[in-house]
Amino acid sequence: MSMKKWARWKVPAAFVLVILLPVLLAALTLSQGWYEAGTRSKGHWLSQEIYLLQPLPAHQSQWRLVYLEDSGCEGECRQVPVLMQRIQSALGRNLDKLALVQLNSDAPSFETNAKLATEIKAGDLMLVDPQGLAILRYQVPTNTAQWPLFGKAVLSDLQQLLKYQRGVQ
Repeated sequence: MSMKKWARWKVPAAFVLVILLPVLLAALTLSQGWYEAGTRSKGHWLSQEIYLLQPLPAHQSQWRLVYLEDSGCEGECRQVPVLMQRIQSALGRNLDKLALVQLNSDAPSFETNAKLATEIKAGDLMLVDPQGLAILRYQVPTNTAQWPLFGKAVLSDLQQLLKYQRGVQ
């Protein structure tokens, strides 16, 4: 008799399980922090609009990878321009869509602009759009052994931005 009872509830129980299991797994994923909403980029998005460079002419649509030189730099940080060149060359056929720029962080505009001081600091790499707006900030690792992974992260963001830009044009 108990087999007949189970046979009668087997289909409704399976239906409830199929409906509830994904909901329970989603709730578990969110409660455990396994999901990071909306974070595909590897860099830090700036919370304020900072126009770091002059806009490019309308016929140019280059992104710019900007290194904010640290005047007190000794050692590995002097090799950051080489890292920037490697990132640019890794773009392959799109390497002409990225310009490399070095800015001296001792410039008066950096020292007097409080908005800049809260968002960026010397030694950072910045991704700047063709209009001169700084979009993403990257803190360059002090250990050069981490540079290959860091370069891949910057490259990944660049490729996503170029892909999006191609779709907009």
